[in-house]
Amino acid sequence: MDIASQPIELLGYAASLLVFITFCMKTLLWLRVAAIASNLAFIGYALGAQLFPILILHGVLLPMNILRLWQHFALIRRVKSATRQNPTAEALLPFMQTVDVEEGQTIFRKGQPADRLYYIQEGSVQIVEFKKSLKTGEIFGEIGLFSEGAVRTATTRAGPGAKLCQIDRATVLRIYREHPEFGFAITRLVTNRLIENQNQLLMRIADLETEAQSNYSENEASEDTFAS
Repeated sequence: MDIASQPIELLGYAASLLVFITFCMKTLLWLRVAAIASNLAFIGYALGAQLFPILILHGVLLPMNILRLWQHFALIRRVKSATRQNPTAEALLPFMQTVDVEEGQTIFRKGQPADRLYYIQEGSVQIVEFKKSLKTGEIFGEIGLFSEGAVRTATTRAGPGAKLCQIDRATVLRIYREHPEFGFAITRLVTNRLIENQNQLLMRIADLETEAQSNYSENEASEDTFAS
């Protein structure tokens, strides 16, 4: 081995080491970084050693890895944006169909199969069990759609002037997979809705306990009056 070829040989060893390092990476980000570094090292080695098949291979792989790295950063930005924003129906509206409902009409009942997600275009919708009203621009039916067994967890009725849009479960799941920002938004929506329902349930329990205590006190007072 002559002195002039030593740097090229060392570059080849370094490139091979970087390929090995890519298999040790536990995160996609650093795997892409190591792969790009390996591509650059192999391109330099191939040029110095005039190994054109290796040069062509890594000349093609380099822009592919750079593209994947850019897509990874774009995905991170989209996810961060989704965690800061409120859940919206922007990703769903192009796939939705309008539904005609009348005031007081039951949209779905507790225990029924959850095969649709709904968006309130106008008016309001009542969640019967929780005595809660949903307004224009809100999504509902998401908890049953993503729950185990995919069944409705509450009964809903159309309020005054309600105009709804609906989308089937298969399309929602496809959008969930293809749009991570929507996936995070719908996850936040489900979490917030569950917390709201839990808080309302706790408030109802507290009211019932207060009412029971009040009735008990009144009964005791009546018994004392009767005894005297």
